[in-house]
Amino acid sequence: MLQLALRTLRFRAGTFVAAFLAMFFAAAILMACGGLIETGIRTAVVPGQLEVADLVVAGNQQYYGSGGDRDEPPILPERVRIDAQLQASIEALPGVEQVRSHTFENSAPVGKIDALSVEAKPGADLGTLRERIDAELDDSAVTLTGEERGQAEHGQAKASGTTVMALAGVFTAFALLVSIFGVSSMLALSITGRQRDLALLRAIGGTPKQVRSLVFRETLLLAIIATASAVVPGQLLGRAMFKLLTSEGIAAEGLVFHQGWVPTVSAMAIALGAALTGALSSGRRAANIRPTQALAEASVHNGRGSKGQLFLGAGVLAAGIAMSLVTVLAMSGPLMAATGAPAVLLLAVGFALLSPILTKLSTFLVQWPALAVGGVTGQLAVLNARGSSGRMAAVMAPVILLTGVSTGLLYLQSANDAADRQSFASTVVADAVVDSEDGFEPEELAQLNALPGVAVASEFVESTGFIEHPEDESPGHEGWNLVGVSARGADTLTAATVSSGALGNFHGNRIALEEQHAQQLEVRPGENITLRMGDNTSIELEVAGLFAAPEGYDSLLLPAETLASHTTTGFATQVLVSAAEGSTTEQLMQSLNQWAAGHLGMEISGKEVLLAEYDAQKQTANFALYIMVLMVAGYAAITVINTLASSIIVRRREFGVQRLAGATRKQVLQMVWLEGCIVSISGITIGTVAAGIIVVPVNLERLGTMIPAGSPWSYLALVVLSVALILGSMLIPAFKVTRGRPAEAALSVE
Repeated sequence: MLQLALRTLRFRAGTFVAAFLAMFFAAAILMACGGLIETGIRTAVVPGQLEVADLVVAGNQQYYGSGGDRDEPPILPERVRIDAQLQASIEALPGVEQVRSHTFENSAPVGKIDALSVEAKPGADLGTLRERIDAELDDSAVTLTGEERGQAEHGQAKASGTTVMALAGVFTAFALLVSIFGVSSMLALSITGRQRDLALLRAIGGTPKQVRSLVFRETLLLAIIATASAVVPGQLLGRAMFKLLTSEGIAAEGLVFHQGWVPTVSAMAIALGAALTGALSSGRRAANIRPTQALAEASVHNGRGSKGQLFLGAGVLAAGIAMSLVTVLAMSGPLMAATGAPAVLLLAVGFALLSPILTKLSTFLVQWPALAVGGVTGQLAVLNARGSSGRMAAVMAPVILLTGVSTGLLYLQSANDAADRQSFASTVVADAVVDSEDGFEPEELAQLNALPGVAVASEFVESTGFIEHPEDESPGHEGWNLVGVSARGADTLTAATVSSGALGNFHGNRIALEEQHAQQLEVRPGENITLRMGDNTSIELEVAGLFAAPEGYDSLLLPAETLASHTTTGFATQVLVSAAEGSTTEQLMQSLNQWAAGHLGMEISGKEVLLAEYDAQKQTANFALYIMVLMVAGYAAITVINTLASSIIVRRREFGVQRLAGATRKQVLQMVWLEGCIVSISGITIGTVAAGIIVVPVNLERLGTMIPAGSPWSYLALVVLSVALILGSMLIPAFKVTRGRPAEAALSVE
């Protein structure tokens, strides 16, 4: 059987090209995603000042008290500094040659430093020395070695590595499902096109075991070659994706890309497993039916689909609908995206798996337009679609997947972005913003408050923190947004309206909570809570007051000077200004610009700068989504091209018989064009319905409208691209296979 498999690959190479490409691209994409995951796990950063250090002691940017998964703790947003006294303790340890202190960002608070570089004595064992150093540290500090040392210099490297790993995990999950589906579908079509060969093998005495062995060995040989060929392209693709993430600021500068043997071997194993599973599943019927029945059915494309496929499709579709219900009924705000994206993929895959049933329904519905447009050729196209519904289902499935996933992900993100922006805009109540990289002196803030046309000028600081006592759970276990303002700005320059307590003396260790949040914590004004700040410092704060705020306002208010002292910069770099009653925004801006002319480093802008900063942050975050959509859609497009081109090439004999029966070449091509239109209309419509099941309810829930947010041109471009791919993938091969003489084509082997 091995010799027969080799001959099959040699003499029927055209049949296997599309299957080879499907496995090749699947392996390359999975390898690239695996490389990004390894990069995030390693978080290797090129050290600068710390290059000569054997070991580095720095602040631990991970926080394990969030209540979430301890294997994936949130990353604190501010630089975590360590006690300067550690230098003397570490210098006294055996095996230490020299210890130096370092401060990389701004000036550290008294008694704090950013890192310690440790040089070991010649011959000292670094593993033993690290254990001794770790014994001197608490949870707020960590020892770094090797490629980890650079993390101490780049404060956000750890957060960047975690982000890259999380995004790569999402990439991999989507790529895994789409690639497995694509490889299985492509192999199924390839084996179905060779049904005559397998039927003849059974008729001349081949046993079911021999047929299964032939299919297995053919696929195994092809898969090994395809996955091995994908190693270098997979690494290049991974590096290209990483460069894109770095260029957009998602991956920190200095982060080193790694793609070792683990993601490479894992991707090869997954691609091989998908290929072998798809091949054996598709070849099972040809191996098990009676020889005479096999020959009788060799030229008939059964469109019913296997029971296993239909049951699997129904299960996946049910899971997608259930996930959609969870998204709409159980999730709220930005959390809807967490379950909405998986729902899109499940719905698209579910409908694609049910394509054998949906093909018959869609062919029935579009037959009259096809007959009206094409006449006799339209009738022939409809008859072909009915009689070869199995082949039609195989070519329609990737179209459903391409349309459903691309449309669903893009418009789901558009809905969430629009809703989030509306929510953010409702919290921006300032009329002007003053920026200064060097911060503000108290007298400068007083001068701003005294300017004509100014009602309130307040320092503005943002960070993230966790409430440790009473026991609390933040959204997604990622922490609460901390907002630092002055006493006068608490209910004037934020979306908060004080409802209980007083913020007139909003200084020192005080905090204001949203009233429903305070009710959940069972705290009242005058009582204390313990807050873990963004620099990993734990402080006790008195609840000065409670406030009412719009839905989704998940912020805690603190005095600006208190919050600023626990940030990396150590001071506020923005002041929000509101106009006095009777003063216009133009008058306010004129007054501020006149004042700024006498103060170096001050920049005055309108409140739109806050919205611009928000949009820039969103654009950076969404860039990763666009990469994922492009990757998934790109692979689906490749699958569409492979599947459609293969389905046409194997019909050379059919086209030859039609031409011998009196059909002209033009009529054959017109028939193929109409079949392409049927596939386009059916596949795009079903894919759109799959996406609409989740997109429309999310839009209704978050924006109050059933019309999807986002530009309609995106959908139109997707439709045009899909139609062009479908018709091009069918007409170009059809044009080529009908160039020869009809008699030669009629006698050719499919």
